[in-house]
Parts: sequence; C-alpha cells; structure tokens
Amino acid sequence: MKKNVNFEKYLFQKAEYIDSALKKFLPKDNSIISQSMRYSVLSGGKRLRPILVILAAELFDAKAEDVIPAACAVEYLHTYSLVHDDLPAVDNDDLRRGMLTNHKKFGEATAILCGDALLTESFNLITKSKSGEKNINEAVRILADYSGYKGMIAGQSEDTIANGVWSGKSEALLEKKLNFIQVQKTAALMVASLKIGAVLAGADKKSLKALEIYGTDTGIAFQITDDILDVYADKKLLGKKGSDVENCKLTALSLYGKRRAEKKADEHIRRAKEAIAVFGDESEIFICFTDYIAGRTY
Repeated sequence: MKKNVNFEKYLFQKAEYIDSALKKFLPKDNSIISQSMRYSVLSGGKRLRPILVILAAELFDAKAEDVIPAACAVEYLHTYSLVHDDLPAVDNDDLRRGMLTNHKKFGEATAILCGDALLTESFNLITKSKSGEKNINEAVRILADYSGYKGMIAGQSEDTIANGVWSGKSEALLEKKLNFIQVQKTAALMVASLKIGAVLAGADKKSLKALEIYGTDTGIAFQITDDILDVYADKKLLGKKGSDVENCKLTALSLYGKRRAEKKADEHIRRAKEAIAVFGDESEIFICFTDYIAGRTY
C-alpha cells in the first residue's frame, strides 16, 4: 500500500465493488425519477466516502459485505447533495464528471425530486446493514446529524449564500467562516462515513474520536485541494468547468493564494496522519488515503 499505484488499484477495486452494489440497490423501474437517480449515482466518481465506511468497518474486524448498504447509503446522500449543488439557484453548473448535470439532462423539477428521493432512500438503505439494532440506530443518527441542518447543509448554506459578500472583511473573520464551510460542507460527510462504518462494527468511543479528528483534517485537505483544482486543473480531467471564481466563492485559494493554500492542506494532512497513528500498523491504509487526496490532479 505504500506505492501510490498500488493504492490507486486498491481504490479502483473497492469502487468497482461499490458500483456493483449500487446497481443492485438502485430502483430498476423506468419512471423518470428512477432514471434520474440511476443517471447521477452511476455517472462515475471515486466513491471515496463509501470506501471510508468500509475501511472504518474493516478496522474493527467487520466485513465489507456487512456494511455495504451503509456505504451505498452514504453515496446516495453524497449524490443528492451534488445534484442539488449543480442547480441554477445554487452553483448553476452544466457539467458533473464530464456529463450533463441532472437538471440539464432531465429538467430542474426532476433534478430536485431526484435529490429528494436519494436523500430519503439513504436512510432506508442504511438500515439494511448487518449489525445490532442499537448500532444501526446510531449509524442512522450519525448520517442525519452530519448531513443535516447542523452539518453539511449548514456548510452548503454558508458557501452559497455568502457568495460575493466578503469584500472588506478581515482575514481573521474570513478564516473563521472558511473553516466553518470546510468542516461542515465537506469534512462532515467524511467524518460521518468513518463513524458509520466504525459504529456498525462496534468501535469504542476513543476510537471514534480519533476517526473524527482524522476525518475532519482529511476533509479539510480534500476541500482545499478541490479549491485549487477548480481553477488550475485540466477541465477535461476535472469533468466540470469550475465555477468558484465566477460565483465569487470564499475558498482557500481566493483567501490565501495557491502557495499558502497548499501549505494549509499540508498542515491538515499532517494532523490527519497524527490522529490515525493511534491504530498502529492498521493506520497505513488511512495514511495512503490521505496522501491520495493530497496528490489528486482532478
């Protein structure tokens, strides 16, 4: 796992496994909503969040097949957030993963309802995991808390509503707001993925705390990298045009510039590795995951 090419192969194999499960769980009727759900969920993606569910579960000796419904539930929820993010009233994007965004393919009304369906079904799907009732209930609560109005939605709201209103604000205030967006909008769902997998496997509170710290710093590093790629990446590889500058978003790149933003990402990567080191040799796969995020080019 120390060589990046081997880890990329590992990620690809995990993503294939998750894709196979997603095809099994997704609705197969020909209604417009079902078509729309399949279109966005199966449009590609690295499946990083569901992979984290599996990695966290395996850390505590659970099997991937026991938590695959929960892993897919997280991907459902993540996809819903992307479908709604792309809408004209939010980021107004035409492309996602090199394909037309859902609302461009099916219309705004269908895209909204597709997101609603994926969100709702994510909670149904997570209950199909193989674990004790108490653990499943806790996993559902985690998904709701980290994706809800105090979690991911709070970050997305700040990210969207704050567009273009930062002129003349102090850097200290901007840093505080940016950190909130990074933690809530992006890191929250990574933390949720880790904690869901671990809880379903019966992890203790001390372990959950270490995973929370690791997930938060990894998530922030992921978002900083995304901010940089939105401007500097090859748009064909990125699969979208990049809309942060056009939407006047507060990002690590807009606040710090490229060099300082990269240093900020490096600092969060270091913290993530320190947090996960408590698991000894078992931490290596998580360290590879964080290094992969830092080295992304799209």
